[in-house]
Amino acid sequence: MSVLGALQREFVAQLFAPAEPADPRVAVYRRNVLANLAGALAATHPVVRRLVGDAFFGEAARRYALAVPSKSGDLNHYGATFDAFLASYGPARELEYLADVARLEWALHESEQAADAPSFDLAALAGVAPGHEDGVRLALHPAVRLVASRHPVLAIWEANQAGRDGTPDREPAPERVLVRREGQRTVAGLVDSAEWNLLVALRGGASMGSALDALGDDAHRLPELLSRLAAASVLRAGHAASRA
Repeated sequence: MSVLGALQREFVAQLFAPAEPADPRVAVYRRNVLANLAGALAATHPVVRRLVGDAFFGEAARRYALAVPSKSGDLNHYGATFDAFLASYGPARELEYLADVARLEWALHESEQAADAPSFDLAALAGVAPGHEDGVRLALHPAVRLVASRHPVLAIWEANQAGRDGTPDREPAPERVLVRREGQRTVAGLVDSAEWNLLVALRGGASMGSALDALGDDAHRLPELLSRLAAASVLRAGHAASRA
């Protein structure tokens, strides 16, 4: 390793060391770096911040930054594992839902930042040769994210939007959440178990046959669900079988 490389590694080590650097100039730079990282986390996790308060969030963000330094100059990529950190963060132990709320907020952030792609044209299925339906491959749009929780994460998130008092408007229950883009907006909504099973299958690029298998006893709902998902731009264009 070159002398310059060694100096750079030492400098970064001082920035993210548990103790404050002895050099006051490095200490000032470190405080600025940690503040920028905390600001990035606050921007992508506003509901988590509201739930715990500024002081709690600030200390959690500092500890996260020291444990998981940013590996990219683009702060849009920073915070992908904040939910996992909160799940094991001692002071948040009593807030069992907090990590899943953070996971939902990161899913919304990723959806907003995701690339666009052509939507699936459901009418194209009409041209598939009989008996070749299983050659049609379906996949989710790049902006789609799926979040399942044993907590009412979407109800909590909705209750902590601007103008709301933080009180969820439905009874606590596990929730399955579909995150997607609607025009220029990122939106989140609940799905039932059948739609969830289908979405999980489609996340891996499912054939029509495997989509039916994923639905099990709800296989009769496939046309209805595909129609709704296609209309909501949840599906992206995939590889269809040849026409007759």
